[in-house]
Amino acid sequence: MLEKLTQISELLQKGNLDKVVKLSQECVDENVLAQEILNSLLSGMGIIGEKFKNNEVFVPEVLIAARAMNGGLDVIRPLLEEEGVESVGKVIIGTVKGDLHDIGKNLVSMMMTGAGFEVIDLGVDVSAEKYIMALEESNADKSVCLHF
Repeated sequence: MLEKLTQISELLQKGNLDKVVKLSQECVDENVLAQEILNSLLSGMGIIGEKFKNNEVFVPEVLIAARAMNGGLDVIRPLLEEEGVESVGKVIIGTVKGDLHDIGKNLVSMMMTGAGFEVIDLGVDVSAEKYIMALEESNADKSVCLHF
């Protein structure tokens, strides 16, 4: 089991979505706690984040690793709820009105999801009114309402 969790972290760092999903599912099938699988995914992203900070990898590699992490999260998400793993908070994210670029938003969204936040993605070109409406409807924590 420990070997598979280590492999998940290593494969995530390489951005291997298919193998991360496959190994995550194998761990679930072997009754590994979703929290342990999550910790492995977060460990891999933590290493990628550190490499990014040190200019050892760049945005494309981070996005590919984040995509692999999200694949693993999709496998374990229902189990996290069953195990009672609570969301850290709720975040509303989008790009501001007039901005159609979403790479940074998507990267932050993936990282926040991996960190345990529930992310409500409003997309691109979002008006202030739409942010306010989403905030009121979702009860998101105002301190983590983001816009790009």
